[in-house]
This record gives sequence, structure tokens and C-alpha cells, in this order.
Amino acid sequence: MNLIKENIIQTASKLFHQSGVRNISIDEVCSELRISKKTFYLHFQQKEDLIDSILEYIKVQHFERFEKNLRNKNAIDSLIFIVKELKKNSDCEPHQLWFDVQKYYPKVFEKHELEKQETIKLGFELNLKQGIDEGYYRSDLDIELASFFHAVQMKTTFTMMQENQKKFSKKRMMDFYIDLIIHLIANEKGLKYLEDNYYNEVK
Repeated sequence: MNLIKENIIQTASKLFHQSGVRNISIDEVCSELRISKKTFYLHFQQKEDLIDSILEYIKVQHFERFEKNLRNKNAIDSLIFIVKELKKNSDCEPHQLWFDVQKYYPKVFEKHELEKQETIKLGFELNLKQGIDEGYYRSDLDIELASFFHAVQMKTTFTMMQENQKKFSKKRMMDFYIDLIIHLIANEKGLKYLEDNYYNEVK
């Protein structure tokens, strides 16, 4: 990605986060960057394309951070890290930006929501295979179905966190989910590793 396009994405993302997608025009983005609209349209045909690129940029940043931090981790350590990072990213996401995209650009929102669910599912499939190879997970797992369940359940859990903050703390719900999913997939060796390394934290 060239520098001008990246600057447009970063600046527009900041403005959308601060004021909402609907309230920031292309003119305002150009003014903030001190570029002409002609320069803008060399990189984006319309505002919708800019929003799509912003969401893609955010996804790539998250993926790169995950990839870096998962090196040399076993399957259980990786799974716990991924779930907690997804929660952290959900907490830090610019909710006004996502709300506006969902409301005013539903096709873009749906595209990235589907991609997010598919990424979670595929990532969990890889984690399951790693855990089975390492001897931490049950060898009789239905990997495809377990991965689908995980992706759906993760989305449901994050929604519940937002809706039930007064009744249950986010940490309590997240710790419960981690405990639940690992007990579903881990064998005796995996549960022993969980108890030895995460008992105080997860319980």
C-alpha cells in the first residue's frame, strides 16, 4: 500500500471514530490531509470503498499482531491468547464506526462480519489440529463442527458481554467461556496443563 493511500485510511478512520461515518465527508477528509479531491479519487472511487479499506486495514493489523504473538505457543496457550485478544479488540473497537457502517453501509458491514466469522472458524480449526498433534486435545473431535460452534459461540458471548455488563463482569464471562471451550476439546493431558498453568487465572 502506498503512503498516500495509507494516510487517507488512517486519517479517515480517526475522523470516523471521533464523529461517526455519516458526519464526516470526503471534503473533510481531504481538508484534514491537505490533499485535493482528485488525489482522493485516485485511490478510492467513493466513500464506501474508503470504509471497506479501513475495515480491511484494521483486520490486517489484528492478524499481524496475532501472528507475531502466537509464535512458539502451544495450542492451549494460543487459544487462550486468541480468545482474550478478540475480547480486547472488541472492547477497543470504535463502536460508533461499526454502528454507522452497519446502519448506512450494510453490504460492507455484512462482508466484513462474514469474513471475521470465517477467520475465527479457520483459526480454530488450525488450533484444534495443532492441539491434537501436540497431544493436548481429544483425537476424536469433529473439527469442522467444533470450529463452527466456536465461531458462533464467540459472537454470542461478546454480544452477551455488551448486554449484561451490570449483571456479569466481562472477565467472569470470558473466563467461563475459556474454561467451557477447553473442557470441551481437551483430553486429560490438556486439562492437566490448564490446571497447572491457568488454574488461578481461569478459575
